[in-house]
Amino acid sequence: SPITSRHVLAGKALACFATSLTVMVFLVLVGRVVFAQRLFDGPRFAAAAVAVAFAFVGLMMFVSTLGRTEQAVSGSGWALFLIMGMFGGAMVPLFIMPEWMQRVSDFSPVKWGILALEGATWRQFSWAELAKPCGVLVGIGAFFYGLAQLTFRTR
Repeated sequence: SPITSRHVLAGKALACFATSLTVMVFLVLVGRVVFAQRLFDGPRFAAAAVAVAFAFVGLMMFVSTLGRTEQAVSGSGWALFLIMGMFGGAMVPLFIMPEWMQRVSDFSPVKWGILALEGATWRQFSWAELAKPCGVLVGIGAFFYGLAQLTFRTR
């Protein structure tokens, strides 16, 4: 076959990206229909959703290269994402955490994802305010996708 490992990884990333965006749109639609939640700005939400999907696709592609079996990848993925969720504010809101945990949360893409989506929906961030969390998310996605390509190629 004329495809390379880069093509294989890019195909998996594209499927993951499409699935992530589909889930986010579906959840927004459920929020709108069931809970009468309204979006304050659709374009800002779209930008935040794309940035979040990009970051977590990069992370997922990296996690997929951490093991040789499905069980190994699954275990390492659960461990990694559980820690990121705990420190990122998915389990306990950041404002309740001690100050040192709030500083550590800066290294969790979950924090930046929550901030971007909240900023685009409820907090009514300006484009300038939304640029930082979205930029961090795109940087995380690009870094981990590059690392995944390197790891996948060397195996």
